[in-house]
Amino acid sequence: MKSISKSLQRKMKIVEELIKFLEKYPCIIIASITGVEARVLQEIRFRLRDRSAVLKVVKNTLVKKAIEKISDKRKNIIQLSKYLTGQNALIFTSENPFSIKIFLDKNKIPREARPGDIAPNDIIIPAGNTNFAPGPILSLFSKLKIPTSIKEGSIWVTKDTMILRKGETITPEVAELLKRLDIKPILVGVNIKAAYIDDTILTAEDLLIDLETERDKIVDAFSQALSLSINIGYPLKENIEMLISKAYNEGYGLSVVVNYPIKENIVHIIGKALSLSNILMQKIGEKNEAFKGV
Repeated sequence: MKSISKSLQRKMKIVEELIKFLEKYPCIIIASITGVEARVLQEIRFRLRDRSAVLKVVKNTLVKKAIEKISDKRKNIIQLSKYLTGQNALIFTSENPFSIKIFLDKNKIPREARPGDIAPNDIIIPAGNTNFAPGPILSLFSKLKIPTSIKEGSIWVTKDTMILRKGETITPEVAELLKRLDIKPILVGVNIKAAYIDDTILTAEDLLIDLETERDKIVDAFSQALSLSINIGYPLKENIEMLISKAYNEGYGLSVVVNYPIKENIVHIIGKALSLSNILMQKIGEKNEAFKGV
């Protein structure tokens, strides 16, 4: 009975701690950790600390209890419970879930390839010295059609060679060679299943962002806004130099058109007058020639 009592006390303490986190942080994320090694999870937890985010791994049943207990305080949070299947981690943060997803995607931890893994990207064996002495391993290079040569008592790969394309299955031979070369092509991390913020549940699909496309949209929007502000003469820190330049050019052009002499345009006005006088003289000359024949 004592062991059961201690177990219940421990579980109650965990639930109470979860409730505090659920009440404190505006954003709660549920992420899958299926297949993630403890070493990798520890590294991700450490990196999240720099963003003042807390990662906790707790049994789903205890998380559900904690969510139920605060469901009257945080609207719609109960909907998070349906994502508590399989192995999960909870991430508590004050940041928005989009920035956390981008951070997690950029901070996946590399590991060795295993037979049956799917190549996340094209796998290329770089040219150069492998530091392997000639021996049985040469047959592995040959089987994978990697060109080699023997120099200075070592096996050299003569050119960069793609041995597997993105999406292809890693074979035992490929896995063995990559391990020997200390190439770790598999990126491992936690994958967000759902996030709760501002009384709203966001799914993994909701959090997908094409950064290149979004950046292009922002650049285009800024360019259009900047152009509009210049056209309507609305001064901003970003456009003030261009507005002054535009005003100067328009003022200069107007002064030349109306022949208003100032220090900046006097040469232009004299040149313009000289050009007009030359045209006039040419036309007078043409008329004089015409009258001579009368």
